[in-house]
Amino acid sequence: MALILLTNDDGYDALGFQTLYRVLSKDFDVFAVAPRTQQSGASHSLTLRRPIRVEKIRDGFFTIDGTPTDCVLLAYHDLIKTPISLVVAGINHGPNMGSDVFYSGTVAAALQGASLGIKAMAISLSGKEYTDFTKSAVYASGLISKTLAMERDRLVLNVNIPEKRIKGEKVTKLGQRIYRDKVIRNSEQKNVMYSVIDGTLSYTIAADTDFKAVKESFVSITPLILDLTDYDGMQGVHEYLAGSSTKRRKL
Repeated sequence: MALILLTNDDGYDALGFQTLYRVLSKDFDVFAVAPRTQQSGASHSLTLRRPIRVEKIRDGFFTIDGTPTDCVLLAYHDLIKTPISLVVAGINHGPNMGSDVFYSGTVAAALQGASLGIKAMAISLSGKEYTDFTKSAVYASGLISKTLAMERDRLVLNVNIPEKRIKGEKVTKLGQRIYRDKVIRNSEQKNVMYSVIDGTLSYTIAADTDFKAVKESFVSITPLILDLTDYDGMQGVHEYLAGSSTKRRKL
């Protein structure tokens, strides 16, 4: 039976995580390692220079006082003694589309799995209520079965599920998220300030994007890669630097 490492960034007691754990446990061997507290926005951060508290809730279920990335690393290097078939992160309470992937602890956990050579999937629910994850968990279980059968290493899928009707699924590219950030200063006293980062989110609708698919009630499945190299820009940078070197030599 396939061994799935399940984690998230909303904390081990989040409804989305608990529902997915219950549903997946019917068909897979599930080993859960999740943050003890909310870690949304943790991105790919690691806990360094302090011990991480690891608590065993029961066999195959642990919580840690760290980040989603910590969860994957601790599970892989210490807690799990057999090969992991798939790293699954979620179900996140809220979408992770467009440039959300750079901030999301859910997506970071999946990317960490891929960096260890394991197939991985980040699963998020796009909606408003977040009171019933059963439908999305059942869908995720079916998608996981298909993903395990794919003969491809380091596969990372970013999956966003519409909250209500699911008309089907589409393979998409990342769309454009628009952040309108603002900083609210609550108080200031004796050169110490307390500020809150807030703002609003919106997005643009474009063909073949995750935003468009979910808006039209399709599950968005976006394959991600670890390599952030701008291959198209390499030649231009090389030519610029070569030209700058020639100018310096003439001087």
